[in-house]
Amino acid sequence: MSDVAAAAETTGVPGQDRAEAGSALDQGTRVTTLELFFDLAFVFNFTQLARLLAQDMTPRGLLQVVLIFWLLWWMYGGYAWLTNHLPPHRKRHRLLLLLGMASFLIVGLATPNAFDGDGVAFGVGYLLIVLTHATLFAFGGPKAARNMLRIAPFHTAGALMVIVAGFLDGPVVYACWALAVVLEIVAPIITGVSGFELKPGHFVERHGLLMIIALGDSFLALGIGTDGVAAGLSVVTTAVLIFIIPACLWWVYFDESEKAGRAERALERQDPVQRSGTALLAFFYAHIPMLLGLILIAAAVKKTIAHPFVSLAAGPSLALAGGVGLYLAGIAWFHGILKIGPQRFHFAAAVLAAVAVPVGHFGAAVAEVAVLGLLIVSTLFIEHRWTQQMTETAGELPTGGDS
Repeated sequence: MSDVAAAAETTGVPGQDRAEAGSALDQGTRVTTLELFFDLAFVFNFTQLARLLAQDMTPRGLLQVVLIFWLLWWMYGGYAWLTNHLPPHRKRHRLLLLLGMASFLIVGLATPNAFDGDGVAFGVGYLLIVLTHATLFAFGGPKAARNMLRIAPFHTAGALMVIVAGFLDGPVVYACWALAVVLEIVAPIITGVSGFELKPGHFVERHGLLMIIALGDSFLALGIGTDGVAAGLSVVTTAVLIFIIPACLWWVYFDESEKAGRAERALERQDPVQRSGTALLAFFYAHIPMLLGLILIAAAVKKTIAHPFVSLAAGPSLALAGGVGLYLAGIAWFHGILKIGPQRFHFAAAVLAAVAVPVGHFGAAVAEVAVLGLLIVSTLFIEHRWTQQMTETAGELPTGGDS
């Protein structure tokens, strides 16, 4: 059987549409513009989470952000695996993916008050996300449908728990949300992920593009944080200093040595069963601290940019330094899973980020920004030197990274 025919059989495409299936097969390793459009809708939820945290920088606000983020990130991952398996080249697939985008929009609009009046709207939007995802997987062929049939009940039960929470008050609301998160955590443990095939090139590129958009959200927080404040010398200077943070965090993730290429090769070297498990660890779990870190940074920037020479309250100061620390820790974890680069420099920098907290809390916001910027730049410089030394001694970057 030819590759085109096999692709047509796998995706359930009738014989007369095999030319279209062949085109989809050729393009399947690239991220489509619709997927990038989908990611923009998803990152809208990041903006809303940063807004929620900026309004309530307390342990309660942080807990709400973590619970909401986990559910959203889990289903984003589900859609990334979906389009990796079934690129949205047919009209019905595109329409369903647009429905999924609309559902993420509903959830995003409900996010700021998800625990205070909009819980039902959030839950209904989330249920639509889940059902659309399962329906799309049903078009991916009998094997994909069987795999999704095992995991969809966990997703659906989690969405129903969120809807139930919307009708309740008090601590039981958080219990329902926590149960929804637990259902998603145990789902891959019980069902496994080996039944889902993975195209490494597409998967790595998709998550890389998402990280660019998420980093851009931290950049946009600069403009939102000014809120009409005159662009005087102090504000402009602080904005430039703050910009150094997301710019360097971009460099940490991608760098001049093309970590994306190393990540892709790391996945390609593995057999399909092992590859799925590694992808789940590296591109779902290891990205959690990175993305949560960016949400914390965006929320803190809103509090920092308007009054750069005033000391920060404990919440924003912790959020800014903690966001940088989480991101760097996630990078180290990511490197370790895929064995594509150093770990110890980033872990050390993640711990040292805590030093910036008293600088901002007892000194000035701009001073904390400067300390964190210097820390990230130093980490980049050390990593660059390490990469050069490894290249010179081994002829190429080692696949084992470091510990």
